[in-house]
Amino acid sequence: MPSAAATKVWELFASVPVRAVDMELPHKREAGEHAEDLTSEPEGVRYEDAPEVGGFWALPPGAPPAGAVLYLFGGGYVISAPRRRHKTAGHLARASGARVLVPDYRLAPEHPLPAALDDAVRAYEWLLGDGNVPERTVVAGDSSAGGLAVASLLVRRDVGRPQPAGAVGISPWADLAVTGETMRTRAAVDVCATPDSLRRMAGQYLAGHDARDPLASPLYGDLSGLPPLLLLAGGDEVLLDDAVRLARAAVEAGVDAELVLGAGMQHVYPLYAGAMPEADAAMEHIGAWIARRVART
Repeated sequence: MPSAAATKVWELFASVPVRAVDMELPHKREAGEHAEDLTSEPEGVRYEDAPEVGGFWALPPGAPPAGAVLYLFGGGYVISAPRRRHKTAGHLARASGARVLVPDYRLAPEHPLPAALDDAVRAYEWLLGDGNVPERTVVAGDSSAGGLAVASLLVRRDVGRPQPAGAVGISPWADLAVTGETMRTRAAVDVCATPDSLRRMAGQYLAGHDARDPLASPLYGDLSGLPPLLLLAGGDEVLLDDAVRLARAAVEAGVDAELVLGAGMQHVYPLYAGAMPEADAAMEHIGAWIARRVART
């Protein structure tokens, strides 16, 4: 059963007359400015600008950072910005003991596929050029950026570049064809997204491109040779099946993949750290998973 705090948060989402994902794009982008309103401010974290990638660093308190995380913000490829993951990056830095870099990337429909992917790959290359090494680096992202993170790994593998130590996908949107079974079975309980809203955003990002191209939907790609994956999803979200199928495909390809499902949880629930114990526990789990990898010599 969800905690009382989680129930209150999800009831708040359900009470909104029009979901943000169903708004017209300008209003959707305005609503996206409030993505972290319920998230607590992490203590002791310092922030520094990273103008080279249009974003910022979240620096953990205490001991020198153990490694680095490239965190890509979600928003259906059409909304949001680095500053809208300010608190999330801080919580992740605290939980992992690693520096967290949140870069910017171009949004659709003004900049459709492959703009976001090109920018994500470029940000990772800049991170390595800034003195970080792949074996102590993790790539992460939420929602659409969870799929974007995995797609960026496919690009690196295919051009023979070293893979990071791992990748994290929080409620990853890995199938822009929107074919998952939970698009139907969770439609009545998901208070954040709908299959129709996902199809609209996919159309804006794809701009006529094949939705089953692995660089848009990594679920349809060959995942062999990828680093370990940690995937999380809420039990009551329509994108649940994307995470389940992505984890299954990774394991079948010989990839070390861990899947964490939050019973009664909604889309990107770990991002609500400080608002519910389930999010706090998920953030600690992600942090520990990252720390085990980036601390290796």
